[in-house]
Amino acid sequence: MKRRTLLLLAAVMALAVALAGCGPLSALLTQDFDASKYVKGILDCTYLGEYADYMETTNATEEEAAAAYEGGLEAEAYYLASYLGFVDYYDSDAMDSDLRSEMIEFYRAAYQNSRYEVGEAVKSDSGFTVEVTIEPIDLFSAAIDELNSYITELEESLNAGVFAEMTEEEFYYEYASGMMAICEAHDDDPPHLEPVTLAILVTQDEDGLYTISDSDFQRIDAEMIYYP
Repeated sequence: MKRRTLLLLAAVMALAVALAGCGPLSALLTQDFDASKYVKGILDCTYLGEYADYMETTNATEEEAAAAYEGGLEAEAYYLASYLGFVDYYDSDAMDSDLRSEMIEFYRAAYQNSRYEVGEAVKSDSGFTVEVTIEPIDLFSAAIDELNSYITELEESLNAGVFAEMTEEEFYYEYASGMMAICEAHDDDPPHLEPVTLAILVTQDEDGLYTISDSDFQRIDAEMIYYP
């Protein structure tokens, strides 16, 4: 499970709880609520760094929307560290701040290739159903053979004692920076896979606020970028 899912939804839920005690909630609690715009706002904020619909449908400030976007980028970078096998290094104080920033910027650029369409909301007894069609970004398939070759070569060098004088932190920096260099060499205009359409439920919680579930956001997030 990607940490970003929990970060973003925690921010959305915390905002909803805060709003519950703040008087009128605009369209969040009225028949004028636009479920389609609400879902699109979350996706625009998460993947494109565009906040207008998110701010309008959640009453978030620009600072809160920006914090959600930046938190999502960092969490995706954390997931990449897990995917590439240096997550323990990412979590440590020894993680080079420039390398962490490089990984975050890698996703900032990658997300600009996001392709999705949000359909019209269909009302039901339980809330709304909104279809989201995503063309997954195939960000890593072109690099996978090179990444595997790099790992093999690094293991051979490690076994041959090439890195004997390095600290563990220095070795992981060598490894992580090499992996990122390969990824970045293949991130220009990545291809997209065949569209996937998901039915997303927007339902009211016990306070009457409309939300999408954690599991539905996970489904969206799992499709946005393809990890081979």
